[in-house]
Amino acid sequence: MSHQTGIIATPELKQFLARARRGSIRIMKIIISNGKHFFHSNKPLIEVRCAFFQILFLSSAEELVLDSYREPVQSWDKDYDQFLLPLLTPQEPCYILYRLDSQNAQGYEWIFIAWSPDQSPVRQKMMYAATRATLKKEFGGGHIKDEMFGTVEDDLCFHGYMRHRSSCSSPAPLTAAEQELQRIKVTEDKVVWDERRIIGTPTARARVTMEFGLDKRAHTLQGLAFPLQEDAKRALQQLKQKRINYIQLSLDVERETIELVHTKPTETHELPFRIPTDSPRYHFFVFKHSHQGQLQEALGQYAVSSAYGRWKYA
Repeated sequence: MSHQTGIIATPELKQFLARARRGSIRIMKIIISNGKHFFHSNKPLIEVRCAFFQILFLSSAEELVLDSYREPVQSWDKDYDQFLLPLLTPQEPCYILYRLDSQNAQGYEWIFIAWSPDQSPVRQKMMYAATRATLKKEFGGGHIKDEMFGTVEDDLCFHGYMRHRSSCSSPAPLTAAEQELQRIKVTEDKVVWDERRIIGTPTARARVTMEFGLDKRAHTLQGLAFPLQEDAKRALQQLKQKRINYIQLSLDVERETIELVHTKPTETHELPFRIPTDSPRYHFFVFKHSHQGQLQEALGQYAVSSAYGRWKYA
């Protein structure tokens, strides 16, 4: 990514970032600076067990520079508020890199924090927002575990970070359509189990499953076995051998079998007259036709029901 503002890190900051990645630093504050600053060597700004330095560099152009840093004293969670909150200066945006105690394949993991208080000048807000990617690239994105943005201390304090972690681990909120589908699914499941407690036959259970779509991968009723009768099997074998050109089958719902109706020789124009008006049927028909001067045959399978019938086969 190119530097959108042209602001880059000073050589001194680059060297310090390399040192920090090795794990000796707990927290560092980085700012964009173009003024005169003084280097304070080994002079603690806050009375703590570790040294607290403020390092700023003289520059004539805007650059990313190190403002301050601290070394670890306790575990990361105990150091967090004590180290971080004093660095959040009102009206002055900054970047803060905070080291956790956990590690990944590249080394210690860090939190990248962008502080942009509401009262700070608009130009500074825009400049820090546009330079954010530059600093991340300079530090190394593989070391950054979490990113946070804050305008008030409550956004970035330890409890704010815990809220951030909780929101990241929570599932994404459902859209209105997804919420409606979820309610429908819950209702369907409840109705199905209620029906299954009442209805005990395999056929009834399968009908409930099909009606409410518990198994949407299937296109036929699960748990039903309608075997072919012997004469139907023989007819299908004859059709395969091209000894006949038409078969009509029906379902015997009471016996749960597939029955042969007839195998009368049939021409194409006769097919409409083979469809009964009072019950559904399966139809197998060998369609003979000519294509580009060659005689060809195609097998068609149809499940046709009467417009007045109650049953439909799929």
